[in-house]
Amino acid sequence: MLKTTHYFDNFAAQKHPEVERAWITRVLANPVKTEQQPNQRIAYWGNIEEAENRVLRVITLEDGETVHNAFFDRNFYKRQRRGEEP
Repeated sequence: MLKTTHYFDNFAAQKHPEVERAWITRVLANPVKTEQQPNQRIAYWGNIEEAENRVLRVITLEDGETVHNAFFDRNFYKRQRRGEEP
């Protein structure tokens, strides 16, 4: 079961209804890149083949498992296409 914050449940999931929870789980299990943010949250990126290989960015709390936000990251996708990201 996916652990989520109040923000994710009440705002992020509604703002990005195209993001499937199974995709979030997949990115957390096998990211192409992970980065700790200055606020101690952790960002994970992963390509979603079913969504035209777009890049899903998942933000978790410091624990690395409670999802706070998830959205398609166009900038990462563009950098990835230029060979600047994995």
